[in-house]
Amino acid sequence: MTKTAPPSSPPPDSLNNPLWQFSVDFYRHDDVQQFLLDCQDYKGADVCLMLWASYATACGRQLSEESWRVADRGLAPRRRMIMSVRRLRRWLGRMRPRTQGLYESCKRYELKLEQLQLAALWRLYSESWPEDRPALELAGQQYGLLQKEQARWAGLIESYKANLT
Repeated sequence: MTKTAPPSSPPPDSLNNPLWQFSVDFYRHDDVQQFLLDCQDYKGADVCLMLWASYATACGRQLSEESWRVADRGLAPRRRMIMSVRRLRRWLGRMRPRTQGLYESCKRYELKLEQLQLAALWRLYSESWPEDRPALELAGQQYGLLQKEQARWAGLIESYKANLT
């Protein structure tokens, strides 16, 4: 693979990259958080991969099955770590207010792990790959999203983009 990044892009290993910035902003947009968390909790989806697919779609790019497989397999060890931290955070959350400090620390650590995950996806996105499949289609296939769920997701992205102008 030839690694190429647009000249105006931050270094491919940067934690504060356009994918991270998009993810933070998009996640706060109406109904996005609930949609992504529902996909995570009920479909086993990786929110970071879904944010990556959302970013590619918002930028008008497609992905390839190969890049999706590389991302999914390559990030599996970190995904397991994030899931462990998330389970701990949720457990601590049930015991609040006694565990509020630990809960907040765990939440910050989970967010940092997700930022590292998105930085790895940014590096992959910056590489040269064939672009032959709509990103939402790849994610939908991976997580068994129904056509109406994919349409809802596409609508969330379009609504987000419309609010930028």
